[in-house]
Amino acid sequence: MHRIIYLSSAIELFTDEEINLLLQKSRFNNMQKNITGLLLYSEGNFIQILEGNKDEIQNTFEKIKLDNRHKNIITVINEPIKNRTFSDWKMGYSVLEPSFLNNHPEINPFSFKNTPSIDLIVKTFIETFLNSFRNRVLYT
Repeated sequence: MHRIIYLSSAIELFTDEEINLLLQKSRFNNMQKNITGLLLYSEGNFIQILEGNKDEIQNTFEKIKLDNRHKNIITVINEPIKNRTFSDWKMGYSVLEPSFLNNHPEINPFSFKNTPSIDLIVKTFIETFLNSFRNRVLYT
């Protein structure tokens, strides 16, 4: 089992329709490849977690990196894991409210310029997000 977490910035802000189409395609592809994960979006920024077979995850991530709808892709974590965190989610999704990030700058994964460990920030951010927004994530 393997996990990749990355950040990226959209070339242009996504509309709700564009996000929905992206999710629909991602969920279908992920189901075919037994990939699970989570996609978070806030004002043109993405954080995505992919979990599954290492080869499938690596191949999927290589395709993601070639997608011209986003830029500044930063791999935060690329590591083996014992168990999935999102075992039942083809691709959980939520929009992050800017006010949430503004109120919690210590865990904002999109602002890490003077931070020694982006891994710790992202892990803390994800845990905090999931605990705070569990009812707002679309679990399919």
